[in-house]
Amino acid sequence: MFLKNQKENTFASLTLFSVFGLAIIVLWAANAAVAQTNKGAYLDFTGDGKTDWVTISALLNTPGHPFRWKVLGNPASPVSNEAFIRIFDYGSIGDIILAGDYTGDRKTDLTVWRPGSQSIFYSAQFPSGTGGIMLDRAVPWGTQTDGSFAQGDYDGDGKLDYTVTRRNADGSVTWYILSSGTNVMKAVDFGFSGLGASPGADFTGDGRDELVVTANVNGGLTYYIGDAVTGELVLIRQWGFSNSFIDRSFPPADYTGDGKADLVAVRQNVNPLVWYILDPATNTATATMFGFGQRQGGSRDQPIRGDYDGDGRQDIAVYRGNTHTFYVLRSSDGGITTQPWGEGEDSALSIPYFVFIVD
Repeated sequence: MFLKNQKENTFASLTLFSVFGLAIIVLWAANAAVAQTNKGAYLDFTGDGKTDWVTISALLNTPGHPFRWKVLGNPASPVSNEAFIRIFDYGSIGDIILAGDYTGDRKTDLTVWRPGSQSIFYSAQFPSGTGGIMLDRAVPWGTQTDGSFAQGDYDGDGKLDYTVTRRNADGSVTWYILSSGTNVMKAVDFGFSGLGASPGADFTGDGRDELVVTANVNGGLTYYIGDAVTGELVLIRQWGFSNSFIDRSFPPADYTGDGKADLVAVRQNVNPLVWYILDPATNTATATMFGFGQRQGGSRDQPIRGDYDGDGRQDIAVYRGNTHTFYVLRSSDGGITTQPWGEGEDSALSIPYFVFIVD
């Protein structure tokens, strides 16, 4: 059963926070939303419409120690000392990294969600120079037991909204969505305990993301898509295996260029990797081999998400950790781009895979 309901409220606060050694005052007041359905690329820190080369690592794998971000502009300049490079610490072990465009400038903001009795989104503008990170916004939203992987642009203003999911006593799940443009809060009931919460995706092409949850149905991964305003169930599709050792399922996104989200399952227990992509609008599917999968005596590539050629479509891409190299199958012309970047224990920063709502 998918319960549906919505409530509306206005959220404004004047709060004093201390984070990363900075004391700041944040005035979070309602502002008029500006319509902007042309969204920027994921992990595009420069605003040129292309995903940048980004790796991340933890200096020490213990709570409280910082994440180290390493960002190389795309395309990387071949001229010595002219590449766009930023290396900095932001967030810490225990935070959830939810980088995205929350301001509508088509540039990715540095954003983490820190769970606690009062959970908080901490967001900062990407550094334009070589100076340190200046915290831009601290938005209290959610509690420690909420899920935080469900961010999306649910009002269609070109900005990600602050979103958490919460299991209720009756087993239903409520999505609490705070518009980053208007400060209006909506509470929408959609799904039930045990389903996987996903970042939102636009399945209708209207510029507004739908709610996305998944379920394990007889070993397969079933997608339930809901309207972010009414909570009505609008689409059901099964695609891929729910076992993550077999398939790595990304949150839906547009790989075909029709402005509507597609379903993606990367078969990783074979070599090479096989990318199965389903267009729900036409029910057509493709299978593309790209990247090293499970193989004897070698490590498996990390499937990643991004629009690296700037054509408005997601590219099939992997990060090879043992050589610290990105490999991209360009959707624009079918060619392959390679980019060395990273070192040591770095991994590519990519959009979260599915995470199940706490039972």
